[in-house]
Amino acid sequence: MQLSNSIMTDKEKTNKIDALEEIQTRIGGAFGTADLIFAGHPLDEGRAKELRTLAFANNITLNEIQNISLGYLYRKNCSHVHTKEQLKKVTKFFGKKLK
Repeated sequence: MQLSNSIMTDKEKTNKIDALEEIQTRIGGAFGTADLIFAGHPLDEGRAKELRTLAFANNITLNEIQNISLGYLYRKNCSHVHTKEQLKKVTKFFGKKLK
């Protein structure tokens, strides 16, 4: 009986948890300080690319990134319309590498 390739080792699980915590801590840097627009400035985009690389390297899903972003925007009291627009941008940006 062959095990599925999707089974993670304890080390991989620990790495993923650490990466999720890191992304949750740093996700705000990918949004504009004043306007909360995702990757709207070259520095914000650069930080978003770093997070995307970290996420890809640690098997983080697009859904997990979307949830982290949603939580960040919610804590910033963004309107429903703004949140929806930014989640589209997050999905397009991270969807290039994540499933």
